[in-house]
Amino acid sequence: MLTRHDIPERRKDYRLYSRIHVKFAFQDSQENVKKERNLLATNINTGGIYLESEEVFPLNMEATVSFRLPKSETAIQASIKIVRIEALDEGRTFGLGSVFTKLDDTHKQEIQQLIERFNVGKLLELAIKRGASDLHILADHVPVLRVNGELEEVNGPSLSSEEIPQILFSLMTKQQIRRFEKEKELDFGIQYDVRNRFRINVHQQRGFLEATFRLINTKVSSFEELNIPPVVQELARQRDGLVLLVGPTGSGKTTTMSAMVELINREKRAVIITLERPIEYVHPNIKSIIKQREVGVDTNSFSAAIKSSLKQDPNIIVIGELEDADSVRTALIAAEAGYLVIASFHSPNTMQAIDRLVSFFPLEARKQALSQLSNCLKGIISHLLIPRKDRTGRLLATEIIIANDAVKRIIRKDELFQLPTIIQTSGAYRMQSMADSIRRYLEMDIIDSEAAMFYSEEFNKYGQAKEHG
Repeated sequence: MLTRHDIPERRKDYRLYSRIHVKFAFQDSQENVKKERNLLATNINTGGIYLESEEVFPLNMEATVSFRLPKSETAIQASIKIVRIEALDEGRTFGLGSVFTKLDDTHKQEIQQLIERFNVGKLLELAIKRGASDLHILADHVPVLRVNGELEEVNGPSLSSEEIPQILFSLMTKQQIRRFEKEKELDFGIQYDVRNRFRINVHQQRGFLEATFRLINTKVSSFEELNIPPVVQELARQRDGLVLLVGPTGSGKTTTMSAMVELINREKRAVIITLERPIEYVHPNIKSIIKQREVGVDTNSFSAAIKSSLKQDPNIIVIGELEDADSVRTALIAAEAGYLVIASFHSPNTMQAIDRLVSFFPLEARKQALSQLSNCLKGIISHLLIPRKDRTGRLLATEIIIANDAVKRIIRKDELFQLPTIIQTSGAYRMQSMADSIRRYLEMDIIDSEAAMFYSEEFNKYGQAKEHG
């Protein structure tokens, strides 16, 4: 049974995205006649309206507009002034940013009420208040929060499949909307306030638009606050090689990555290039120069960005996701070439991470890939988030492999099934198994035995690496 929560009341200035047909009337100064055009409004608020047109109009030109809001039978009449003009679609169309110079209070209130109906800010505020990790916007369903790993419904009306595009598109730029319409998937981020940012994935499901919002506290937490073992700090201080952060979605990989970047930034004069989709934590330059590049905004792909980074005088390259064979190959080359590469990889556990990484290569190249990986690997940190016993949050449990000679030999010989034994017997190298990490929390009485058993089994479920001959 899902718990339900009320939405807090708070007014924020949002715009309404909706493709509204507008009758645009203006005085042609050259012919001294009044003319009309049928234009498209793509967003509107109580201060103005943004129009798209195939012809350009003069800046500061005054005109009148007539339009109907969604689900309204009343035509709104208003006077406007064009205050901004921009070329769209490589100059094939133009965007006309306009302010209302005359708008009846009744019509202004109607616009405001509709904007309030689609005000996602209230839902974002509730997610922050509840300490949610995620907010799900679902077609013909009430919004759903994930709090401490559990789903909770939000009290209020369901959001219809017609309303959701207006809610989500109001958060996007025109370029992002066009990219989504082309690719049917979009990742982007928004800053809600000084402390909180949201990573948003917009997608389609059975033809309907839906989205998942991931809440990110923009304060970069310390290693101690995150319960990250001190040995991970030593991995962040390496001069070169590959450090892998692995785990399922939402397990804390990005948070660990940001803590590592923050540590380097405070201790070392270096050039750090981060490649992210989207950017979650914004790092100011302290001792280091940090260049944060967003895939889809500043570059087209992770693999292209990694290759480009090698020409930008980096010391450290931070990769938000190794997502394909090209990005894996380029990351290994960079790590072998003398750069420190810190990369996130989606995998349930350590052995699967290694196996899946080299599976990007053809079978005949597997031996060479394992040799490359063994040469440059510095360590692997596997992540799991486990609910606290008192349900006040989740704790990070980690498995840590340090790439000593024994680990490198096992990887090179493709004997990954021996890794658990190496981890258990290498405490002197500050390695730790996931079972030991979970057991410590259980002994501290901050997680319950059911959670300990469930997450231990979940981690080991995919832990049997295949023997390749």
